[in-house]
Amino acid sequence: MKLRLTVGAALLAAACGGGAAGGPESPTLPSGERVYVANQSSATVSVIDAESGEILQTIDVTQFGFDANSRPHHTAASPDGSRWYVSLIGGGAVLQFDANNRLVAQAPFETPGLLAYDGTDDKLYVGRSMMAVNPPQRIGTIDPGSMEIEELDVFFPRPHALAVDGAADRVWAASLVENQVAVLDSGTEDLELADVAGPSHTLVQFALSPDRTRLVATTQLTGKLLVFDATRAELPLVAEVDVGTQPWHPVFLPDGSRVYMGAKDDDAVVVVDAERWSVLARITAPGIVEPHGSAVTSDGRYVFVSNRNLKGTYQPQRAVEDPAQVGTVVKIDTATNQVVQTIEVGTYPAGISIGPAGR
Repeated sequence: MKLRLTVGAALLAAACGGGAAGGPESPTLPSGERVYVANQSSATVSVIDAESGEILQTIDVTQFGFDANSRPHHTAASPDGSRWYVSLIGGGAVLQFDANNRLVAQAPFETPGLLAYDGTDDKLYVGRSMMAVNPPQRIGTIDPGSMEIEELDVFFPRPHALAVDGAADRVWAASLVENQVAVLDSGTEDLELADVAGPSHTLVQFALSPDRTRLVATTQLTGKLLVFDATRAELPLVAEVDVGTQPWHPVFLPDGSRVYMGAKDDDAVVVVDAERWSVLARITAPGIVEPHGSAVTSDGRYVFVSNRNLKGTYQPQRAVEDPAQVGTVVKIDTATNQVVQTIEVGTYPAGISIGPAGR
């Protein structure tokens, strides 16, 4: 079963008060790569220059008619950097921005969570938020040109983890409740359900290896990195690694040699050897507090990790009434596995992504 929804350009312009930007004019931005950080409890997105670590712009989504509980959760960028996206759990929408950080369009979607961009077929996939107790048993696929969205059945509760392999026309979504992964053919929309052995895992998020042969998943309840054979629809498990307490979003280096992820309740970033499937390092630093999202630069030089700091463990450089009001993004040099910069952002930074500075 498919549902189709769309928000037209005229409706969007009216909602934003007219004009293409849907808000104030954006400053001229430098070239390079951008880190897009969804600050879930401050209704903002921080746009960071990946090279300098400078916050180029903080976008408050309340200026577009959303309330303070809109809860920006995850971001994704198109391969050419011309568009980027953020999901709003409380706002019930996925927003599309241009390279100058101007709101262009939006698509309605109930409690959207993780995003995955298919650069081959130019589609954006969206799952459901972990905060949603009983959301529809469907994921969404968005046409970036029209922002028309179709909802695709996955036949299990609370679809959350999400990944896409555009070259193979394959999309994966996992249930938070059941040890099941939906394997979707994006061309035919045929669906297979793959069972995952073991106790209740609660799969949090996926990452696909650059050679497209391995799909890894972090597990909230069992503290593992599960490694699947991504070339087969039945998704056989080929390895598992004990990585710590509540591992969250994983990311591969571009050469496929390592996987980085935060162990949220350990206040650590874990580095896994993707050949031996063993832990290489555990990175700790003052700014690594309840790590959540992760993203890597295109050259593999830096990994960025967002940190919630909801317990107020990290003490911000600027004066605030409550340290928990300030989250962080740490910049890790992958040559040394050392934190080289701590960037203070909004409250509860969650999902992040990196994309080129488009035009």
